[in-house]
Amino acid sequence: MAGYGQFCPIAQASEILTERWTPLVIRELLHGSRRFNEIQRGVPLMSSSLLSKRLRTLERSGVIEHRDSEYVLTRAGEELRPLVDAMGVWGERWVRREVSREDADAALLMWAIRRSVVTDQVPEARTTVHFRFSSCPRPKRCWWLVLEPAATPDLCLTDPGYGVDLTVRSDPVELARVYMGDVPLAGALARRAITLEGPRHLVRGFPRWFGLSALVGLERPA
Repeated sequence: MAGYGQFCPIAQASEILTERWTPLVIRELLHGSRRFNEIQRGVPLMSSSLLSKRLRTLERSGVIEHRDSEYVLTRAGEELRPLVDAMGVWGERWVRREVSREDADAALLMWAIRRSVVTDQVPEARTTVHFRFSSCPRPKRCWWLVLEPAATPDLCLTDPGYGVDLTVRSDPVELARVYMGDVPLAGALARRAITLEGPRHLVRGFPRWFGLSALVGLERPA
């Protein structure tokens, strides 16, 4: 039996929403990802075929619509926002574990950093920030984040050719711990777990535009 065989609305909603990866796909859609490649960058360990299957299920269920090569949330999909937000709050408060090597996927980390950039604090001129990770497989070792005023930051896995203005060297575990608020950025910089190379004004400006997870600061039980 594919479903739970119950008339309960919770059971019937679970048939759609609790399949493996589906909540994360919905998270990406709620965060503004619309094209297939954008969604996949938020779930880098999910296969393309499985992502296609989950998107088709969400479309058949009326959660999304496929328009002009984009996936758009319907009214039903938008109503999931408080539920997904509540899952994040609950997860942060009760079950989030310390960032480990297994959890610190560089692709997901960089996509989250790109999404969290404080756009009104980016430098006035286009700035290319080169992130270099140690202890990371070569395909995910180097990333380029292109910042421009009044524009969505662009994340590249290959050099975009603009020249590098600021280089950030770190380990994905260390940077993920900073992003999640477990370690202060100033402390990581002081002990050189994160190093910045570039002009002084860009080095000083890094903490202003480097945004943290939206769940940082949430009160957690002892």
